[in-house]
Amino acid sequence: SSTPKRRGPTKAASSTSPASSNDKASSSRDSAKQDPFGAVLALALLLAIICSLGALGWYLYTPHPPAPAPAFTVEELQKQAKDAFEQKEVPVPEPVNPGSTPVLKVLPRKSEEGFAAWDPVAVGHVRRLQLDATSRVYEMKTVALDPPIFVLEDFLTNQECERIKQLALQTGLFKSDHTFLDGSNLNERFKDTSKLSVEEANALFRYSEQTWLPPTNDALLQRLIARATTLAMLPPQASIESMQVVRYGVEGHYESHFDSEADDKGPCCIDPVSRSFATGVEALGRPLTERCRLCRVMTILYFLEDTPRGGGTVFPLADMNETEYSRWSAFPSYRQTRDCGPGVVVQPKKRQAVMWYNHKLDRGYLGALNPRSLHGGCNVKDGIKWIANHWISTVPHPDVPRVAAKTHQ
Repeated sequence: SSTPKRRGPTKAASSTSPASSNDKASSSRDSAKQDPFGAVLALALLLAIICSLGALGWYLYTPHPPAPAPAFTVEELQKQAKDAFEQKEVPVPEPVNPGSTPVLKVLPRKSEEGFAAWDPVAVGHVRRLQLDATSRVYEMKTVALDPPIFVLEDFLTNQECERIKQLALQTGLFKSDHTFLDGSNLNERFKDTSKLSVEEANALFRYSEQTWLPPTNDALLQRLIARATTLAMLPPQASIESMQVVRYGVEGHYESHFDSEADDKGPCCIDPVSRSFATGVEALGRPLTERCRLCRVMTILYFLEDTPRGGGTVFPLADMNETEYSRWSAFPSYRQTRDCGPGVVVQPKKRQAVMWYNHKLDRGYLGALNPRSLHGGCNVKDGIKWIANHWISTVPHPDVPRVAAKTHQ
């Protein structure tokens, strides 16, 4: 028998054929089509990166509106008032964010708490206030610390300025009382002052003409009073007197004086004039039952016209150092209006308001008269000066006894 020969592997069996390679590639593509998760995940990740970059760019380069203004109710601003003692003024808390100037929304007063004085903070300090339901913002700037004096430009509108002057002319202007507060020239009270020389005019304590405007039914005046009430943060026991409107001609002036009176002038009442009580010179020689001291805790003055030259309001003792103040107290002078100095001066500018405190505060009520609230109307050198003002009156704390007047000098 013969043994069969073994065959080795053939060439075809030991190598990969082209047909087999194509089958594997086709199989790989088929598998990718059947499981697309990886491709989708990669596409989603790319889209997320693109969206994130777009959002970041929008945030960085698109201007955004400021955060809502913090709203402070007057109750919040005055929560320290009832704890304030010994003629200490109650500061209004500042916004939490000192690096910006937010708008403070001052809301109408609702409770029976007393006054809270605006803290002057520093000369030049500016607050931005919203005082009504409109979007109008008022800037209040500190111009003195003692007494606190604030200036608000564009507090009035042109329409309000013109309306006040129109109402004053319709009501009728009369000569301002030019007698000195001690009554020393009372016999000259009815002197004709229509045609005076410069020297004769400067000899008068006051050289102007004026009238009074009750709010009545005039909508414009009522809106102004509402705005002033909110600005002053008036408690219910305070009142605003009828508006005084004054016109000064050339050399018109008002010697340095106080809008209110110290407690040695007798018992106090709110707006004594409207209640037929005598005050100041009028009260000389009157029985106690017929007279009352003025209790004007603060004043808001309005400039109704631009005055070309002169006519500023001067506060000769405002922020005066103690040495100079002691020197003045020893030899008081009230004739700073000729040269409109020394002192803090606010020049007349149409639509502008000036607000200051005539008294310290005592537990949120009327405290002692601040002698540094002395002020005067400087001589008008050119043109006409029109002003108006609201006096805000209130009463002392109920614990303070009502005493008889010691003097009216």
